[in-house]
Amino acid sequence: MKLSFRYLLLIAMSLVSLIPICVLAFWSSHNALDNEYRTVHDKHLLLAKNLSQALDRYSVDALSIFNRATDSVTKQHIATDFIKLFDDIDVESVGEYDAQGNLVNVLFGSAKLQPVSLAQGESFFDFSQLSAARFTDVHKLSGGNPALYMIRKDQQQRIWLAVMNPEFITLLQSAVQFGQKGHAAIVDRQGNVLAHPNKEWQASSKNLSKVSIVQQMMAGNTGVMKFYSPAVKQDMIAAYSIVPTTGWGVMVPQPLTELYARVESEINTIIGIAALTFFACLLLSWWITGLITRPIAALTAQACALAEQQTKLTPWAKQRLEITEFVALVDRFYCMSTQVINSQADLTKRVQDKTADLAKAQAEAVYLANHDQVTGLANRMSIRNTIQQRIDAKQAFSLLFIDLDGFKQVNDTYGHGIGDRLLMSIGQRVSSHLEVGDILARYGGDEFVLLLRDDNQCNTVNRKANAVLQLIKQPYQISTYLLGVSACIGIAQYDGTDADTDSIIHRADVAMYQAKHAGKDQVMHAC
Repeated sequence: MKLSFRYLLLIAMSLVSLIPICVLAFWSSHNALDNEYRTVHDKHLLLAKNLSQALDRYSVDALSIFNRATDSVTKQHIATDFIKLFDDIDVESVGEYDAQGNLVNVLFGSAKLQPVSLAQGESFFDFSQLSAARFTDVHKLSGGNPALYMIRKDQQQRIWLAVMNPEFITLLQSAVQFGQKGHAAIVDRQGNVLAHPNKEWQASSKNLSKVSIVQQMMAGNTGVMKFYSPAVKQDMIAAYSIVPTTGWGVMVPQPLTELYARVESEINTIIGIAALTFFACLLLSWWITGLITRPIAALTAQACALAEQQTKLTPWAKQRLEITEFVALVDRFYCMSTQVINSQADLTKRVQDKTADLAKAQAEAVYLANHDQVTGLANRMSIRNTIQQRIDAKQAFSLLFIDLDGFKQVNDTYGHGIGDRLLMSIGQRVSSHLEVGDILARYGGDEFVLLLRDDNQCNTVNRKANAVLQLIKQPYQISTYLLGVSACIGIAQYDGTDADTDSIIHRADVAMYQAKHAGKDQVMHAC
């Protein structure tokens, strides 16, 4: 399948612009929604904590008043001051019970609100934790509506029960309204509703213990979470907290749809800007691809004319606005095409010259591949290949592994430039005294390898090695410095037992290290 270069370039440029635009639009939309979540998290959680603190202060005050009022009862009467305080904390009735939970007397409020017995019926009271006054969970007594109580047992083993009107709790809950369905809800430790916008639920103290957020409050946790609300039948996000004194749970939920609605306009704006940006990029890409492809089309036309060996080329008709590099390319190609047509012989000569240059470059590359750049000697790869060839051909030879003593001090004192010139001088001096067929190579760093051809006699090899050692020890005049180094030489002779290059070099290297350990400036033979 063939595709126009302009359309291919347009598609590529469009994709290149579309990807970051989409990523930026997605990130901006996600960030807007995330900011809304953070706002809900901070504000709702603060509101839930404030409500729980208000309820905690209310419950502490109510329990304190209840304690002092019941302790002050004399002759079956409560002081007038406490009656006014009972009205302030929404106490509707106070009753006295004996240790078995039977009603003895009603000291305040209607007697109809007081149960006859606290230990009988469908919902009895727990007497095990009455040493201190406390709020009960919602009780659903037989034939009556659910109610909230304060209960305590005094030192005379009398049990006091106060029937509460949840007016203050309802007032706090109803004061929280925001958005369309944002509200507050309060439940007791068992998940029974104390205050809720759904008045039927509040009147019946509906149990919501199966709702996930209510379970979190029953467990004593505080935080923010998403959950499904059976009251509004929507997914909600809510902050929740607990009242420390009573263990009640306070939550401030809001439908997620309201959050989405608040950021919807912002997201629509982001999408609109992204679409306009992409359309602008598309138009710009079409214009730029035209600037790029017009010279290429002209260049292609000239190339086709050149291939057909036309004697005259049509110049390119330039536009008002063109890309400088492409204009230069077309002009140069036009000039080159004219020269090719007018001088084929000159082109042939240039090809020959280029071929010669290539051959020269190849020769230089071969030389560089086999010679050390510092000393000009054979390098590590070259000498290893030569040694392997001798081993494969079963030719007798000896190998000298040379390591300089004190060369590191020269580098550290005078610098690597002087060190390189010293290595070059050592290589030139030793090479000038070698016999025909001997090969000196730089193996690496300050290490050299000397290959002696057809030398199998230990005495002869030792003599040549000591001669090399003496040559190396002679002073060197490098720039304004008079330098001197010594060396250690390890000798290994090929006797047919070495299977490869590494084996014989290793033997020579071991011998060289033996010479170093023996005091340096020595020759050590591996045979």
